[in-house]
Amino acid sequence: METRVLILNPDPVFEDRLLSIFDMTDETETCIVRTVSEAVAILIAESFDGFIIEGEPESAVESATVARQHFPSLKLLCVPWQRPSEESIRNAQQQQIPLAKGAASTKQLRGEVRRFLTGLDSHSGASSEGIDPCHSLIGNLNQFSAAEVLQMTCMGQRSGRFTFKSGRGNSEIYLHHGEVRHAAYGTLEGEGALAEIFRWRQGRFYFEEGIISQEQSVDRPLAHLLLDNLQKFDETLEAATVAPMP
Repeated sequence: METRVLILNPDPVFEDRLLSIFDMTDETETCIVRTVSEAVAILIAESFDGFIIEGEPESAVESATVARQHFPSLKLLCVPWQRPSEESIRNAQQQQIPLAKGAASTKQLRGEVRRFLTGLDSHSGASSEGIDPCHSLIGNLNQFSAAEVLQMTCMGQRSGRFTFKSGRGNSEIYLHHGEVRHAAYGTLEGEGALAEIFRWRQGRFYFEEGIISQEQSVDRPLAHLLLDNLQKFDETLEAATVAPMP
């Protein structure tokens, strides 16, 4: 199976030394993004074996830290264009983010990238079924709504369990090959539970790859569920803006 690597490069026109290294190999599929928000959206929707972050030193470490917080089990390599400050180096070490030291040497950088890819090859040889020992995705609902997170994850045809935690309680949504199979929140199950979770605007979520529910309380495609949710939201707004009777 071909190794898939996502590369964050904010200036691929003038800073293409890393990209030229990947041009020399046919064994790795690469996808290039320019912003960390774009990277997070793609990582939610698709599966990658590794993520390489380029950029100005402090910005690269900050972007890598965001990726580490959202995707704790994802293999990362931070490639700053110059030597980072001592504070950035300490931050990277605290987050267990490996820093490439080949900023001044293409040969050294090529060796570091090769070692990173070798590590991905051994990691990707594991079966995709089963439970990832780490959460493969973590985030806040004030960054992405539950509906947005589900939509992006389902686009990647992923299977697993979402756990949502907020002041309203805890809930679970199970996916199977990109479709919602089961949802539970308190005494609610199925579409009723989904409708409640879609209303949440605060809280945290995490996704665990490979955890499958034997129950099936949701039968309709996610697109239909999202459309219903939008229609109900519009009706609520319309009712709230109706002027009171004198």
